[in-house]
Amino acid sequence: MKRLLLLVCLLVASGRAQQPSATTISLGLFTTRTIHSLTVTPLETNAWVQTCASCRHSELHTPLHFDHVDHIVHLGGHLRIQSEGDVSAFGAAGVYTIVPTSSGLRVTLQLPSERYVAAVLSAEAAPDEPAASLEALAMTARTFALENLHRHRAEGFDLCDSTHCQALHLGPVRPAIAQAVRNTTGISLWNGSRRASIYYTQHCGGVSEDVSGRWPAEHASYLISRADPYCLRRSPASWQAKISLTELTRIATEQRWKLPTPITGIHITQHTASGRAKLLEVSGPTGTAQISASSLRFAINRALGWNRIRSDLYTVVMADGMLLFTGHGYGHGVGLCQAGAFQMAIEHHTAAEILAFYFPNTRPGLTPAGDLWHSESIGGVTLRTITPDLELTKAVQLAWQRALALMPPVGETPQPTITLAPTTELFRQISNSPGYLLAVTRGDQITLQPLPILRHNGLIEPLILHELLHSLIESQSTNKAPLWLREGLAEALADINSPYTPPRSSPATIEAALANPPTLSVYRQAHQDAGAIVRSLGHTYSLTVMRQWLRDGVPPLVLEKLQATTTSSLD
Repeated sequence: MKRLLLLVCLLVASGRAQQPSATTISLGLFTTRTIHSLTVTPLETNAWVQTCASCRHSELHTPLHFDHVDHIVHLGGHLRIQSEGDVSAFGAAGVYTIVPTSSGLRVTLQLPSERYVAAVLSAEAAPDEPAASLEALAMTARTFALENLHRHRAEGFDLCDSTHCQALHLGPVRPAIAQAVRNTTGISLWNGSRRASIYYTQHCGGVSEDVSGRWPAEHASYLISRADPYCLRRSPASWQAKISLTELTRIATEQRWKLPTPITGIHITQHTASGRAKLLEVSGPTGTAQISASSLRFAINRALGWNRIRSDLYTVVMADGMLLFTGHGYGHGVGLCQAGAFQMAIEHHTAAEILAFYFPNTRPGLTPAGDLWHSESIGGVTLRTITPDLELTKAVQLAWQRALALMPPVGETPQPTITLAPTTELFRQISNSPGYLLAVTRGDQITLQPLPILRHNGLIEPLILHELLHSLIESQSTNKAPLWLREGLAEALADINSPYTPPRSSPATIEAALANPPTLSVYRQAHQDAGAIVRSLGHTYSLTVMRQWLRDGVPPLVLEKLQATTTSSLD
Protein backbone atom coordinates (compact mmCIF):
# COMPACT_ATOMS: atom_id res chain seq x y z
CA MET A 1 0.00 0.00 0.00
CA LYS A 2 2.85 2.38 0.84
CA ARG A 3 6.44 2.33 -0.27
CA LEU A 4 9.14 3.94 1.83
CA LEU A 5 11.42 6.75 0.75
CA LEU A 6 15.06 6.53 1.77
CA LEU A 7 15.62 9.82 3.53
CA VAL A 8 17.72 11.97 1.24
CA CYS A 9 18.24 15.70 0.95
CA LEU A 10 16.66 16.01 -2.45
CA LEU A 11 15.06 19.42 -2.45
CA VAL A 12 14.71 19.80 -6.21
CA ALA A 13 11.13 18.55 -6.03
CA SER A 14 10.16 19.83 -2.62
CA GLY A 15 7.89 22.48 -4.10
CA ARG A 16 9.61 25.40 -2.34
CA ALA A 17 8.52 27.92 -4.92
CA GLN A 18 7.78 31.57 -4.27
CA GLN A 19 4.28 30.93 -5.59
CA PRO A 20 3.60 27.37 -4.41
CA SER A 21 0.97 25.16 -6.02
CA ALA A 22 0.12 23.66 -2.62
CA THR A 23 0.75 24.54 1.00
CA THR A 24 -0.66 24.21 4.51
CA ILE A 25 -3.25 26.85 5.37
CA SER A 26 -3.78 28.14 8.88
CA LEU A 27 -7.56 28.51 8.98
CA GLY A 28 -9.26 30.73 11.56
CA LEU A 29 -12.44 29.18 13.00
CA PHE A 30 -15.42 30.91 14.65
CA THR A 31 -14.17 34.20 13.18
CA THR A 32 -17.59 35.85 12.92
CA ARG A 33 -18.20 35.79 16.66
CA THR A 34 -16.43 35.98 20.00
CA ILE A 35 -16.08 32.73 21.93
CA HIS A 36 -14.97 32.16 25.52
CA SER A 37 -15.43 28.42 25.99
CA LEU A 38 -15.15 25.30 23.82
CA THR A 39 -15.86 21.60 23.96
CA VAL A 40 -13.55 19.30 22.00
CA THR A 41 -14.74 15.76 21.27
CA PRO A 42 -12.47 13.09 19.73
CA LEU A 43 -14.10 11.28 16.80
CA GLU A 44 -11.34 8.68 16.31
CA THR A 45 -8.85 6.87 18.52
CA ASN A 46 -5.73 8.76 17.43
CA ALA A 47 -6.68 12.12 19.00
CA TRP A 48 -4.22 13.92 21.29
CA VAL A 49 -3.80 17.11 23.30
CA GLN A 50 -0.69 19.11 24.26
CA THR A 51 -1.20 21.63 27.03
CA CYS A 52 2.23 23.29 27.03
CA ALA A 53 5.17 23.74 24.68
CA SER A 54 7.38 21.29 26.59
CA CYS A 55 4.60 18.79 27.31
CA ARG A 56 4.25 15.50 25.49
CA HIS A 57 1.11 14.60 23.57
CA SER A 58 -1.52 13.00 25.78
CA GLU A 59 -4.12 10.68 24.32
CA LEU A 60 -7.59 12.15 24.12
CA HIS A 61 -10.45 9.68 24.52
CA THR A 62 -13.26 11.74 26.10
CA PRO A 63 -14.68 15.24 25.51
CA LEU A 64 -12.56 18.07 26.87
CA HIS A 65 -14.02 21.42 27.92
CA PHE A 66 -11.97 24.61 27.72
CA ASP A 67 -13.01 27.60 29.79
CA HIS A 68 -10.87 30.51 31.01
CA VAL A 69 -7.86 29.24 29.04
CA ASP A 70 -4.69 31.11 29.99
CA HIS A 71 -2.16 29.29 27.81
CA ILE A 72 -1.82 27.96 24.26
CA VAL A 73 -3.24 24.46 23.71
CA HIS A 74 -2.57 22.20 20.70
CA LEU A 75 -4.80 19.29 19.72
CA GLY A 76 -4.62 16.78 16.90
CA GLY A 77 -6.64 14.06 15.22
CA HIS A 78 -10.21 13.89 13.98
CA LEU A 79 -12.05 16.23 16.35
CA ARG A 80 -15.37 18.01 16.73
CA ILE A 81 -15.05 21.51 18.19
CA GLN A 82 -18.14 23.31 19.47
CA SER A 83 -18.48 26.67 21.16
CA GLU A 84 -20.76 27.14 24.14
CA GLY A 85 -24.41 27.55 23.16
CA ASP A 86 -23.68 26.85 19.49
CA VAL A 87 -25.76 24.18 17.75
CA SER A 88 -23.31 23.78 14.86
CA ALA A 89 -19.76 22.51 15.25
CA PHE A 90 -16.56 22.09 13.26
CA GLY A 91 -15.49 18.51 12.60
CA ALA A 92 -12.30 17.72 10.73
CA ALA A 93 -8.97 15.97 11.09
CA GLY A 94 -5.89 18.08 11.58
CA VAL A 95 -3.89 20.06 14.11
CA TYR A 96 -5.86 22.65 16.09
CA THR A 97 -4.51 25.48 18.22
CA ILE A 98 -6.45 27.35 20.93
CA VAL A 99 -4.95 30.70 21.88
CA PRO A 100 -6.30 32.99 24.63
CA THR A 101 -6.65 36.65 23.56
CA SER A 102 -7.99 39.78 25.22
CA SER A 103 -11.31 39.32 23.41
CA GLY A 104 -11.77 35.57 23.80
CA LEU A 105 -10.39 32.34 22.36
CA ARG A 106 -8.78 32.17 18.92
CA VAL A 107 -9.07 28.74 17.28
CA THR A 108 -7.07 27.76 14.20
CA LEU A 109 -6.84 24.58 12.13
CA GLN A 110 -3.87 23.58 9.98
CA LEU A 111 -5.40 22.38 6.71
CA PRO A 112 -3.69 21.21 3.48
CA SER A 113 -4.68 23.56 0.66
CA GLU A 114 -6.26 20.76 -1.40
CA ARG A 115 -8.50 19.79 1.53
CA TYR A 116 -9.34 23.48 1.93
CA VAL A 117 -10.45 23.64 -1.72
CA ALA A 118 -12.67 20.59 -1.20
CA ALA A 119 -14.23 22.28 1.86
CA VAL A 120 -14.95 25.43 -0.17
CA LEU A 121 -16.63 23.41 -2.92
CA SER A 122 -18.67 21.56 -0.29
CA ALA A 123 -20.09 24.94 0.76
CA GLU A 124 -20.32 26.71 -2.60
CA ALA A 125 -21.18 24.08 -5.22
CA ALA A 126 -24.77 23.10 -5.99
CA PRO A 127 -25.78 19.51 -5.12
CA ASP A 128 -26.19 18.76 -8.83
CA GLU A 129 -23.21 20.82 -10.01
CA PRO A 130 -21.85 19.48 -13.34
CA ALA A 131 -18.27 18.19 -13.47
CA ALA A 132 -16.96 21.03 -15.67
CA SER A 133 -18.21 23.84 -13.44
CA LEU A 134 -17.02 21.93 -10.35
CA GLU A 135 -13.52 21.83 -11.82
CA ALA A 136 -13.69 25.50 -12.80
CA LEU A 137 -14.79 26.40 -9.28
CA ALA A 138 -12.02 24.25 -7.79
CA MET A 139 -9.36 26.13 -9.76
CA THR A 140 -11.00 29.46 -8.88
CA ALA A 141 -11.17 28.67 -5.15
CA ARG A 142 -7.58 27.39 -5.16
CA THR A 143 -6.36 30.53 -6.94
CA PHE A 144 -8.10 32.78 -4.43
CA ALA A 145 -6.70 30.85 -1.47
CA LEU A 146 -3.10 30.75 -2.67
CA GLU A 147 -3.12 34.38 -3.80
CA ASN A 148 -4.63 35.59 -0.52
CA LEU A 149 -2.51 33.57 1.89
CA HIS A 150 -1.71 35.52 5.07
CA ARG A 151 -4.74 37.78 4.55
CA HIS A 152 -5.30 37.57 8.30
CA ARG A 153 -1.65 37.38 9.33
CA ALA A 154 -2.09 40.17 11.89
CA GLU A 155 -4.79 38.08 13.56
CA GLY A 156 -2.64 34.94 13.79
CA PHE A 157 -3.89 32.87 10.83
CA ASP A 158 -3.99 32.84 7.02
CA LEU A 159 -7.64 32.70 5.96
CA CYS A 160 -10.92 32.93 7.85
CA ASP A 161 -13.95 30.63 7.74
CA SER A 162 -16.43 33.28 6.54
CA THR A 163 -17.34 34.80 3.19
CA HIS A 164 -14.77 37.51 3.87
CA CYS A 165 -12.38 34.89 2.49
CA GLN A 166 -14.39 31.89 1.27
CA ALA A 167 -17.35 30.02 2.71
CA LEU A 168 -16.49 26.43 3.54
CA HIS A 169 -17.94 23.26 4.98
CA LEU A 170 -15.59 20.95 6.86
CA GLY A 171 -16.58 17.31 6.91
CA PRO A 172 -17.11 14.43 4.50
CA VAL A 173 -16.59 15.33 0.83
CA ARG A 174 -18.94 13.92 -1.76
CA PRO A 175 -17.31 11.89 -4.57
CA ALA A 176 -17.99 14.42 -7.36
CA ILE A 177 -16.19 17.17 -5.43
CA ALA A 178 -13.27 14.89 -4.53
CA GLN A 179 -12.92 14.00 -8.22
CA ALA A 180 -12.99 17.65 -9.32
CA VAL A 181 -10.31 18.58 -6.79
CA ARG A 182 -8.20 15.56 -7.80
CA ASN A 183 -8.55 16.34 -11.53
CA THR A 184 -7.30 19.89 -10.97
CA THR A 185 -4.76 19.27 -8.19
CA GLY A 186 -2.42 22.23 -7.78
CA ILE A 187 -3.81 24.09 -10.81
CA SER A 188 -4.54 27.80 -10.41
CA LEU A 189 -4.93 30.78 -12.75
CA TRP A 190 -2.05 32.97 -13.87
CA ASN A 191 -1.73 36.35 -15.52
CA GLY A 192 1.75 36.59 -16.96
CA SER A 193 4.25 35.54 -14.31
CA ARG A 194 1.93 36.16 -11.37
CA ARG A 195 -0.99 34.25 -9.95
CA ALA A 196 -4.24 36.01 -10.78
CA SER A 197 -6.15 37.90 -8.09
CA ILE A 198 -9.71 36.75 -8.73
CA TYR A 199 -13.21 36.63 -7.29
CA TYR A 200 -16.45 34.78 -7.89
CA THR A 201 -20.10 35.56 -7.26
CA GLN A 202 -23.33 33.59 -6.94
CA HIS A 203 -25.22 35.25 -9.83
CA CYS A 204 -24.10 38.39 -11.69
CA GLY A 205 -27.60 39.23 -12.95
CA GLY A 206 -26.57 39.11 -16.60
CA VAL A 207 -23.65 41.53 -16.41
CA SER A 208 -20.42 41.16 -14.46
CA GLU A 209 -18.90 44.02 -12.49
CA ASP A 210 -15.50 45.58 -13.14
CA VAL A 211 -13.33 44.89 -10.09
CA SER A 212 -12.60 48.61 -9.66
CA GLY A 213 -16.33 49.25 -9.43
CA ARG A 214 -16.45 47.11 -6.29
CA TRP A 215 -12.95 47.70 -4.94
CA PRO A 216 -11.63 51.01 -6.38
CA ALA A 217 -7.99 50.26 -5.54
CA GLU A 218 -7.97 47.07 -7.65
CA HIS A 219 -7.53 46.87 -11.41
CA ALA A 220 -7.17 43.79 -13.60
CA SER A 221 -7.63 43.19 -17.32
CA TYR A 222 -9.31 39.87 -16.53
CA LEU A 223 -11.90 41.33 -14.12
CA ILE A 224 -13.89 43.64 -16.37
CA SER A 225 -17.59 44.32 -16.85
CA ARG A 226 -19.18 42.24 -19.61
CA ALA A 227 -22.53 40.78 -20.55
CA ASP A 228 -23.18 37.25 -19.32
CA PRO A 229 -25.93 35.48 -21.25
CA TYR A 230 -25.34 32.15 -19.52
CA CYS A 231 -26.57 32.99 -16.02
CA LEU A 232 -29.77 34.52 -17.39
CA ARG A 233 -30.48 31.28 -19.23
CA ARG A 234 -29.98 29.56 -15.89
CA SER A 235 -32.37 31.90 -14.01
CA PRO A 236 -33.31 35.60 -14.04
CA ALA A 237 -32.35 35.96 -10.36
CA SER A 238 -34.93 38.68 -9.86
CA TRP A 239 -35.68 39.97 -6.39
CA GLN A 240 -37.53 42.70 -4.55
CA ALA A 241 -37.13 44.16 -1.09
CA LYS A 242 -39.22 46.60 0.91
CA ILE A 243 -37.62 48.70 3.63
CA SER A 244 -39.69 51.11 5.67
CA LEU A 245 -38.46 54.66 6.19
CA THR A 246 -38.69 54.00 9.92
CA GLU A 247 -36.26 51.08 9.56
CA LEU A 248 -33.94 53.16 7.38
CA THR A 249 -33.91 55.99 9.91
CA ARG A 250 -33.10 53.57 12.73
CA ILE A 251 -30.27 52.01 10.70
CA ALA A 252 -28.91 55.47 9.84
CA THR A 253 -28.85 56.36 13.53
CA GLU A 254 -26.99 53.14 14.37
CA GLN A 255 -24.48 53.86 11.59
CA ARG A 256 -24.20 57.54 12.64
CA TRP A 257 -25.19 58.69 9.17
CA LYS A 258 -26.38 62.26 9.04
CA LEU A 259 -29.46 61.86 6.86
CA PRO A 260 -32.15 64.54 6.50
CA THR A 261 -35.35 63.99 8.45
CA PRO A 262 -37.94 63.28 7.48
CA ILE A 263 -36.74 61.50 4.33
CA THR A 264 -38.76 62.65 1.32
CA GLY A 265 -36.82 61.05 -1.53
CA ILE A 266 -34.02 58.71 -2.54
CA HIS A 267 -32.46 58.08 -5.93
CA ILE A 268 -29.28 56.67 -7.49
CA THR A 269 -26.91 59.41 -8.63
CA GLN A 270 -23.94 57.28 -9.81
CA HIS A 271 -23.70 53.86 -11.44
CA THR A 272 -20.72 51.58 -12.00
CA ALA A 273 -19.64 50.42 -15.46
CA SER A 274 -22.02 47.46 -15.18
CA GLY A 275 -25.03 49.61 -14.26
CA ARG A 276 -24.95 48.81 -10.55
CA ALA A 277 -25.77 51.46 -8.01
CA LYS A 278 -22.64 53.22 -6.76
CA LEU A 279 -23.89 56.35 -4.96
CA LEU A 280 -27.35 57.31 -3.71
CA GLU A 281 -28.74 60.67 -2.66
CA VAL A 282 -31.19 60.90 0.22
CA SER A 283 -33.23 64.11 0.34
CA GLY A 284 -35.45 65.87 2.87
CA PRO A 285 -36.63 69.32 3.98
CA THR A 286 -33.26 70.05 5.59
CA GLY A 287 -31.14 69.13 2.58
CA THR A 288 -29.52 66.08 0.98
CA ALA A 289 -26.97 63.45 1.95
CA GLN A 290 -24.86 61.03 -0.08
CA ILE A 291 -24.43 57.39 0.80
CA SER A 292 -22.55 54.65 -1.07
CA ALA A 293 -24.62 51.74 -2.34
CA SER A 294 -22.28 49.19 -0.79
CA SER A 295 -22.55 50.85 2.64
CA LEU A 296 -26.34 50.96 2.37
CA ARG A 297 -26.60 47.31 1.34
CA PHE A 298 -24.26 46.15 4.09
CA ALA A 299 -26.01 48.15 6.81
CA ILE A 300 -29.51 47.01 5.77
CA ASN A 301 -28.49 43.38 5.49
CA ARG A 302 -26.68 43.38 8.82
CA ALA A 303 -29.69 44.90 10.54
CA LEU A 304 -32.55 43.11 8.76
CA GLY A 305 -31.06 39.91 7.32
CA TRP A 306 -28.25 39.16 4.91
CA ASN A 307 -30.52 38.41 1.96
CA ARG A 308 -32.69 41.53 2.01
CA ILE A 309 -30.65 43.48 -0.57
CA ARG A 310 -29.19 40.73 -2.78
CA SER A 311 -26.93 42.90 -4.97
CA ASP A 312 -26.28 46.49 -6.06
CA LEU A 313 -27.88 45.85 -9.47
CA TYR A 314 -31.22 47.47 -8.67
CA THR A 315 -33.60 50.40 -9.02
CA VAL A 316 -35.19 52.03 -5.99
CA VAL A 317 -38.37 54.08 -5.59
CA MET A 318 -40.11 55.52 -2.54
CA ALA A 319 -43.85 55.27 -1.96
CA ASP A 320 -46.19 55.15 1.03
CA GLY A 321 -43.39 55.39 3.55
CA MET A 322 -41.48 52.48 1.99
CA LEU A 323 -38.39 52.01 -0.17
CA LEU A 324 -38.97 49.45 -2.91
CA PHE A 325 -35.81 47.86 -4.34
CA THR A 326 -36.18 45.86 -7.57
CA GLY A 327 -33.02 44.06 -8.60
CA HIS A 328 -31.25 41.19 -10.27
CA GLY A 329 -28.37 38.95 -9.28
CA TYR A 330 -26.90 37.78 -6.00
CA GLY A 331 -23.57 39.02 -4.70
CA HIS A 332 -20.96 41.55 -5.80
CA GLY A 333 -20.92 40.41 -9.45
CA VAL A 334 -17.12 40.35 -9.89
CA GLY A 335 -15.36 37.46 -11.64
CA LEU A 336 -16.76 34.00 -12.18
CA CYS A 337 -20.56 33.82 -12.03
CA GLN A 338 -21.45 30.50 -10.43
CA ALA A 339 -24.88 30.38 -12.07
CA GLY A 340 -23.35 31.15 -15.46
CA ALA A 341 -20.59 28.57 -14.99
CA PHE A 342 -23.24 25.95 -14.14
CA GLN A 343 -25.15 26.82 -17.33
CA MET A 344 -21.98 26.74 -19.46
CA ALA A 345 -21.24 23.25 -18.14
CA ILE A 346 -24.78 22.13 -19.01
CA GLU A 347 -24.17 23.47 -22.51
CA HIS A 348 -21.08 21.22 -22.76
CA HIS A 349 -18.38 23.83 -22.22
CA THR A 350 -15.20 22.56 -20.56
CA ALA A 351 -13.72 23.90 -17.34
CA ALA A 352 -11.00 25.64 -19.38
CA GLU A 353 -13.61 27.33 -21.56
CA ILE A 354 -15.57 28.47 -18.51
CA LEU A 355 -12.46 30.02 -16.98
CA ALA A 356 -11.46 31.64 -20.28
CA PHE A 357 -14.88 33.32 -20.50
CA TYR A 358 -14.92 34.69 -16.97
CA PHE A 359 -11.19 35.42 -16.62
CA PRO A 360 -9.86 36.50 -20.06
CA ASN A 361 -6.10 37.04 -20.28
CA THR A 362 -5.40 34.30 -17.74
CA ARG A 363 -4.20 30.74 -18.18
CA PRO A 364 -4.56 27.73 -15.89
CA GLY A 365 -1.46 25.87 -14.78
CA LEU A 366 0.63 24.48 -11.98
CA THR A 367 3.10 27.30 -12.68
CA PRO A 368 3.01 30.47 -14.80
CA ALA A 369 4.22 28.32 -17.71
CA GLY A 370 0.76 26.74 -17.83
CA ASP A 371 1.75 23.19 -16.83
CA LEU A 372 -1.38 21.04 -16.89
CA TRP A 373 -2.19 17.44 -16.08
CA HIS A 374 -1.88 14.98 -18.99
CA SER A 375 -3.50 11.54 -18.98
CA GLU A 376 -2.55 8.55 -21.08
CA SER A 377 -4.01 5.06 -21.12
CA ILE A 378 -1.50 2.23 -20.88
CA GLY A 379 -3.20 -1.12 -21.26
CA GLY A 380 -5.94 -0.35 -18.75
CA VAL A 381 -3.83 1.88 -16.46
CA THR A 382 -4.30 5.65 -16.56
CA LEU A 383 -1.07 7.58 -16.04
CA ARG A 384 -1.41 11.22 -14.96
CA THR A 385 1.62 13.47 -15.22
CA ILE A 386 2.44 17.13 -15.68
CA THR A 387 5.33 16.30 -18.02
CA PRO A 388 5.02 12.98 -19.92
CA ASP A 389 8.10 10.74 -19.61
CA LEU A 390 8.83 7.85 -21.99
CA GLU A 391 10.80 5.88 -19.39
CA LEU A 392 7.92 6.09 -16.93
CA THR A 393 5.38 5.06 -19.57
CA LYS A 394 7.45 1.99 -20.44
CA ALA A 395 7.89 1.11 -16.76
CA VAL A 396 4.13 1.27 -16.20
CA GLN A 397 3.47 -0.91 -19.24
CA LEU A 398 5.93 -3.63 -18.16
CA ALA A 399 4.89 -3.48 -14.50
CA TRP A 400 1.18 -3.85 -15.37
CA GLN A 401 1.89 -6.87 -17.56
CA ARG A 402 3.87 -8.50 -14.73
CA ALA A 403 1.27 -7.60 -12.10
CA LEU A 404 -1.53 -9.20 -14.13
CA ALA A 405 0.57 -12.33 -14.59
CA LEU A 406 1.45 -12.57 -10.89
CA MET A 407 -1.99 -11.68 -9.54
CA PRO A 408 -4.62 -12.42 -12.22
CA PRO A 409 -7.85 -10.49 -11.56
CA VAL A 410 -10.98 -12.22 -10.35
CA GLY A 411 -13.87 -11.02 -12.49
CA GLU A 412 -13.58 -7.53 -13.98
CA THR A 413 -10.02 -6.23 -14.35
CA PRO A 414 -9.35 -3.14 -12.20
CA GLN A 415 -8.36 0.06 -13.99
CA PRO A 416 -5.93 1.82 -11.64
CA THR A 417 -4.86 5.45 -12.00
CA ILE A 418 -1.25 6.40 -11.33
CA THR A 419 -0.60 10.05 -10.50
CA LEU A 420 2.99 11.28 -10.63
CA ALA A 421 3.14 14.20 -8.21
CA PRO A 422 5.25 17.10 -9.52
CA THR A 423 6.32 18.13 -5.99
CA THR A 424 6.64 16.38 -2.66
CA GLU A 425 4.11 18.78 -1.13
CA LEU A 426 1.54 17.79 -3.74
CA PHE A 427 2.42 14.13 -3.11
CA ARG A 428 1.60 14.64 0.57
CA GLN A 429 -1.68 16.33 -0.24
CA ILE A 430 -2.85 13.97 -2.99
CA SER A 431 -2.00 10.85 -0.99
CA ASN A 432 -2.75 12.30 2.46
CA SER A 433 0.47 10.65 3.59
CA PRO A 434 3.87 11.70 4.95
CA GLY A 435 6.55 12.86 2.54
CA TYR A 436 9.00 10.09 3.49
CA LEU A 437 7.01 7.58 1.42
CA LEU A 438 7.85 6.87 -2.19
CA ALA A 439 4.37 5.78 -3.22
CA VAL A 440 0.90 5.27 -1.79
CA THR A 441 -1.93 3.08 -3.09
CA ARG A 442 -5.52 3.44 -1.94
CA GLY A 443 -7.99 1.35 -3.88
CA ASP A 444 -7.40 2.06 -7.56
CA GLN A 445 -5.56 5.36 -6.91
CA ILE A 446 -1.73 5.22 -6.88
CA THR A 447 0.33 8.32 -6.07
CA LEU A 448 4.07 8.55 -6.77
CA GLN A 449 6.74 10.97 -5.62
CA PRO A 450 8.36 13.19 -8.32
CA LEU A 451 10.56 11.38 -10.85
CA PRO A 452 13.89 12.78 -9.55
CA ILE A 453 13.15 11.27 -6.13
CA LEU A 454 12.07 7.94 -7.63
CA ARG A 455 15.22 7.72 -9.75
CA HIS A 456 17.43 8.63 -6.81
CA ASN A 457 15.98 5.73 -4.82
CA GLY A 458 16.41 2.96 -7.39
CA LEU A 459 14.63 1.34 -10.30
CA ILE A 460 11.16 2.68 -11.06
CA GLU A 461 9.54 -0.45 -12.51
CA PRO A 462 9.79 -2.59 -9.32
CA LEU A 463 8.20 0.22 -7.31
CA ILE A 464 5.31 0.55 -9.76
CA LEU A 465 4.93 -3.24 -9.86
CA HIS A 466 4.57 -3.29 -6.07
CA GLU A 467 1.87 -0.58 -6.15
CA LEU A 468 -0.04 -2.18 -9.04
CA LEU A 469 0.00 -5.49 -7.19
CA HIS A 470 -1.48 -3.66 -4.24
CA SER A 471 -4.25 -2.30 -6.40
CA LEU A 472 -5.05 -5.81 -7.65
CA ILE A 473 -4.88 -7.24 -4.13
CA GLU A 474 -7.15 -4.55 -2.71
CA SER A 475 -9.70 -5.17 -5.47
CA GLN A 476 -9.94 -8.80 -4.30
CA SER A 477 -9.90 -8.11 -0.54
CA THR A 478 -12.58 -7.61 2.07
CA ASN A 479 -12.20 -6.15 5.56
CA LYS A 480 -11.72 -9.72 6.80
CA ALA A 481 -8.22 -9.79 5.28
CA PRO A 482 -5.56 -8.53 7.73
CA LEU A 483 -3.17 -5.78 6.67
CA TRP A 484 -0.15 -8.06 7.09
CA LEU A 485 -1.58 -10.47 4.50
CA ARG A 486 -2.32 -7.74 1.94
CA GLU A 487 1.00 -5.97 2.48
CA GLY A 488 2.88 -9.25 2.63
CA LEU A 489 1.44 -10.56 -0.65
CA ALA A 490 2.52 -7.39 -2.46
CA GLU A 491 6.00 -7.58 -0.91
CA ALA A 492 6.43 -11.27 -1.72
CA LEU A 493 5.07 -11.15 -5.28
CA ALA A 494 6.97 -8.00 -6.22
CA ASP A 495 10.25 -9.59 -5.10
CA ILE A 496 9.48 -13.25 -5.72
CA ASN A 497 13.13 -14.38 -5.84
CA SER A 498 14.13 -12.72 -2.57
CA PRO A 499 15.61 -15.17 -0.01
CA TYR A 500 13.53 -15.95 3.03
CA THR A 501 14.36 -14.07 6.24
CA PRO A 502 12.41 -14.92 9.40
CA PRO A 503 10.10 -12.18 10.68
CA ARG A 504 11.14 -10.25 13.77
CA SER A 505 7.60 -9.82 15.10
CA SER A 506 4.34 -11.68 15.53
CA PRO A 507 1.40 -11.15 13.12
CA ALA A 508 -0.46 -9.12 15.76
CA THR A 509 2.52 -6.81 16.29
CA ILE A 510 3.00 -6.41 12.54
CA GLU A 511 -0.68 -5.61 12.10
CA ALA A 512 -0.52 -2.87 14.72
CA ALA A 513 2.67 -1.40 13.23
CA LEU A 514 1.16 -1.28 9.74
CA ALA A 515 -2.05 0.35 10.97
CA ASN A 516 -0.46 2.96 13.27
CA PRO A 517 3.34 3.02 12.92
CA PRO A 518 5.00 4.85 15.83
CA THR A 519 8.19 5.47 13.84
CA LEU A 520 9.48 5.15 10.29
CA SER A 521 11.88 2.35 11.22
CA VAL A 522 9.09 0.31 12.85
CA TYR A 523 6.93 0.80 9.76
CA ARG A 524 9.72 -0.30 7.42
CA GLN A 525 10.38 -3.40 9.51
CA ALA A 526 6.66 -4.25 9.56
CA HIS A 527 6.64 -4.34 5.76
CA GLN A 528 9.64 -6.65 5.68
CA ASP A 529 8.09 -8.91 8.32
CA ALA A 530 4.76 -9.08 6.48
CA GLY A 531 6.59 -10.21 3.35
CA ALA A 532 8.52 -12.79 5.37
CA ILE A 533 5.33 -14.28 6.85
CA VAL A 534 3.69 -14.60 3.42
CA ARG A 535 6.85 -16.24 2.02
CA SER A 536 6.81 -18.75 4.86
CA LEU A 537 3.12 -19.48 4.26
CA GLY A 538 3.91 -19.99 0.59
CA HIS A 539 5.86 -23.13 1.48
CA THR A 540 2.61 -24.74 2.66
CA TYR A 541 -0.23 -22.93 0.93
CA SER A 542 -0.72 -21.98 -2.70
CA LEU A 543 -1.38 -18.47 -3.97
CA THR A 544 -4.92 -19.60 -4.82
CA VAL A 545 -5.54 -20.45 -1.16
CA MET A 546 -4.11 -17.17 0.09
CA ARG A 547 -6.26 -15.27 -2.40
CA GLN A 548 -9.24 -17.01 -0.84
CA TRP A 549 -8.08 -15.64 2.52
CA LEU A 550 -8.23 -12.11 1.06
CA ARG A 551 -11.97 -12.57 0.79
CA ASP A 552 -12.79 -14.83 3.74
CA GLY A 553 -10.01 -14.05 6.21
CA VAL A 554 -7.18 -16.22 7.45
CA PRO A 555 -8.51 -19.46 9.10
CA PRO A 556 -8.10 -19.53 12.91
CA LEU A 557 -6.02 -22.73 12.79
CA VAL A 558 -3.57 -21.10 10.38
CA LEU A 559 -3.33 -18.04 12.62
CA GLU A 560 -2.68 -20.20 15.69
CA LYS A 561 0.03 -22.15 13.92
CA LEU A 562 1.55 -18.96 12.55
CA GLN A 563 1.53 -17.33 15.97
CA ALA A 564 3.22 -20.36 17.53
CA THR A 565 5.83 -20.53 14.77
CA THR A 566 6.76 -16.85 14.97
CA THR A 567 6.79 -16.92 18.78
CA SER A 568 9.14 -19.91 18.70
CA SER A 569 11.47 -18.24 16.20
CA LEU A 570 11.57 -15.06 18.31
CA ASP A 571 12.49 -16.89 21.54
